Amino acid sequence: MSLLDITLFLIGLISSFVVGGNNSATSLGILVSTNALRRKFSYLISSLSMFLGVSIGGLSLQGSIHGTINGNQTYLSVAVLSVLFASVISFYYLNKSGIPSSLSQMIYPSLAILVLISSSKLTLDWSKFWFTVSSWFFSPFLAIISAIIFYYALIKITSKEKKIIKEMKIYKYLIISSAVFTSFVTGANAVGIIASAGLLSEPVYIVYPLYGLAASLGIYFSSKKASIVVGFRLTRMGYLSATSALIGGDIISEVFTLLGVPISITQTIMGGVLGLSFRSFGHDVKNQLTQVTKGWLTSPILAIVASLAAFGIIKSLLGL
Repeated sequence: MSLLDITLFLIGLISSFVVGGNNSATSLGILVSTNALRRKFSYLISSLSMFLGVSIGGLSLQGSIHGTINGNQTYLSVAVLSVLFASVISFYYLNKSGIPSSLSQMIYPSLAILVLISSSKLTLDWSKFWFTVSSWFFSPFLAIISAIIFYYALIKITSKEKKIIKEMKIYKYLIISSAVFTSFVTGANAVGIIASAGLLSEPVYIVYPLYGLAASLGIYFSSKKASIVVGFRLTRMGYLSATSALIGGDIISEVFTLLGVPISITQTIMGGVLGLSFRSFGHDVKNQLTQVTKGWLTSPILAIVASLAAFGIIKSLLGL
């Protein structure tokens, strides 16, 4: 195993940790803010769901990077390492700045640019690339529709229940289910694309369990502040609206994950949230739309520039 392979594998581990901690905010946040479970159990169930999402659900995304981009092995490893390193730094910076961003929207455009400037040394499955890119535009709208349908279905179910104690149990079950499903889908898609990159250095049976563990540890060590903020924003919508928004977005995300398409988890969940927020269009909705638009416009450009810089530096160090 070369130093380049070791570096790529370690960057993947760190990326899984960062993404796991950041993207668990919605699932962990709703559990913490509603006290549906005790805090320690909230972290435990989110971590287990994340681990299973990566190690099992993420297998459908094996070909999202490994196999989608091909070519000279050294150039391939350098390109993926550059893009992964630059993207996760950009992802971390933007999300800490309050701009919701998607790792897939950073990785795919950056890889495409590196393929174009690498002449015949690298090739890309352009049909898969363009289908993935197009999914970023229509998947949020599908999430909006899914969340609204799920919301009205739940209203019918809960309205039939007259006993307040039993109704609260139904709400608790919905909250826990939506949190578990969200963690699983996040691991499968958001971390699954990172695991696909890790396959360039290690086999499946090593990459997926270890990257899943790293993502789970990210929940314990780097998600507290984000989960509290996001959790209370969600519950302000009401329990039915919040769970419908999460599950509605998750359903669309999981469908695309099973198809092997790395879409934006952030945008499908935000699509579900916005779909139900439109019922009372106000300052919060306008602010959310502004933030999502910033992420769409900013994250790919920032990642491309950073990837080009990293690619040039690494090539110089290796004498390529």
